[in-house]
Order: sequence, then C-alpha cells, then structure tokens
Amino acid sequence: MDEVFYHEPVLLRETTQYLLEAHKGDSEGTKRVYVDCTLGGGGYTKKILEDSPEETVVIAIDRDVYAIEHCKKVLSEYSSRIIFKQRNFGEIIDIVQSEGFEKIAGIVMDLGLSTFQLSHEAGFSYQKDTALDMRADKSQQLTAADVLNTYGEKDLADILFKYAEMRYSRQIAKEIVEYRKSKKFETTFQLTELLSAKVPPRFLNSDLSRLFQAIRIEVNNELENLERVLEDSPEMMTEGARIVAVSYHSLEDRIVKNAIRSNEKLKVLTKKPVEATEEEISLNVRSRSAKLRAAEKDSNKQGSKNKYKKDI
Repeated sequence: MDEVFYHEPVLLRETTQYLLEAHKGDSEGTKRVYVDCTLGGGGYTKKILEDSPEETVVIAIDRDVYAIEHCKKVLSEYSSRIIFKQRNFGEIIDIVQSEGFEKIAGIVMDLGLSTFQLSHEAGFSYQKDTALDMRADKSQQLTAADVLNTYGEKDLADILFKYAEMRYSRQIAKEIVEYRKSKKFETTFQLTELLSAKVPPRFLNSDLSRLFQAIRIEVNNELENLERVLEDSPEMMTEGARIVAVSYHSLEDRIVKNAIRSNEKLKVLTKKPVEATEEEISLNVRSRSAKLRAAEKDSNKQGSKNKYKKDI
C-alpha cells in the first residue's frame, strides 16, 4: 500500500489521559498491557507508548489488513512493544489469552471509520463511486451488494430502522427491492441516485449517511461486536484499569453508556460524554460528533447495583 494520509485521531489527549491516569503511581518496571481495539492509523497506540514506561505493551487490533500494514510501517520504532492482531475486537478474550496474558491495564476504542477507509476503500463513502463492498475484513464473504441484492424487503426495512433510525425505512426498502428487479446493485452511486430521487435535497446528505451507516453495520456486525467487547472486557481488567470508548452516532453511544453504567464492576468516570473542543473541530471536522465515555474497574464499588439505570 502506498503511503498516504491515513487518519487523524480524535480526542487523542483526552482519551489517553483517561486511559493512563490510573497508573501514574505504578512502581518502575511494572509491565502494563493495553488493548487498542481499533488500531486504524495508530494514533492511540503511538500516544500510549510515548507516554508510558518502556515495559508497556499494546495489543493492537484491527479487522482491516490495510490498517495493520500501515501501522507496522509508521510505528516500526515501537515494534518490540506492539502485538498486531488482524482480528475482530469482539473476540477480545481469545485475543488477549492467546498472547499469554490474563489481565490488562486498559482498553481503548475509536468506533468511527478512518479517513483512509472513507477515501480509499470501496463502499464506505457515498461521495465516491466505488463497488458496494463495505467490508472491514476483506476475507469475509458478505458485502453491501449482497445485502442490497438478496435481503427481503422486511429485513431491509428493519435494518434501516434499527441501525439508522431512518425516516420512511419501509418505503426506501421497497424502492431498493423494486430497483434490483431490473438491475443489480453494484456501485455506491446506484444507491445514492436511488435515494436522491426520493428524498428532499435538504435531507439528502443526512439520509445518505444514515443509509450507508445501516448497511455498513449489517455487513460488519458492528453493534453485536461492540456489545461483546464491552461485556467481556471488565473480567480481564486489573483493579483500577480503565475502558475508554469514542463513538460517533447515537446507537453506539447508547450501547457504550448502558454497558458501563449497568456493569457492577465498573465505576463511571464520565457522567456526561466528553466532546471535542472548538479548536479540535476546526482542525478535524469529523471530531464534531465524537463522544467519549470512560469507566474504571472497581470491584469494591459500594452497593450491588450501579446507581445509573439502563436507558429504556
């Protein structure tokens, strides 16, 4: 892969501060293992290693082989301290244990798409005419084209409503099924043109974003994987270890919020989500929708139930 701009990490300072703060008082020589669940361009992993003792190790996970290849190059100076894993972060227990570790000092995840995925990988952006792929892991079989060409009308409507909270999900699903009777979906612009003909211009960009989001979530099983990693992680975390998650849409944020609030072993550190400053937004517009939430492992937390109730 040619070297190109890959990604600008969002809320980098805030994320790593939350993650590392709990271990500032550790004695010298203490080996800490952190997990970066979404390696991407390597921004979080690099900052963790820069700000931690030399004994610190990061298990860097990404489903996208391009991210792994890119980071092996740009983070080569830290190669002895990074364990690269092209895996699904929903398999975090197996990933960590397969490397011989039982406990970890912290977990971080940025749930958004990387700049590279949007600009160079097929299917992720509605602004580029590319094949309807959307697979984070190119070795899996299911693609966006498969979803659009083979799913039934009801299933499509359910996906659009559940994963994108789209207006008129049933009507859009019906239009998709009608379109494919004469021509299969193959490229992103076929999908954008279909929606453009049905949605008022002032809603078009928002609805295109939601439509592509819903199909991408279905292709990559994103929300179930997120629920798995949030449920499994606390068992592997040492006392005082932290989990920090940055999300970009309400579905992800709701899952993160409910998971950390309802887990009896976690103490919520962010009663309200941390958001990007105006300065960061001016430098990186995609940070505008980012929401950071963090929690700390605290098995001795008072009470048998978290004081926060799960959202209904």
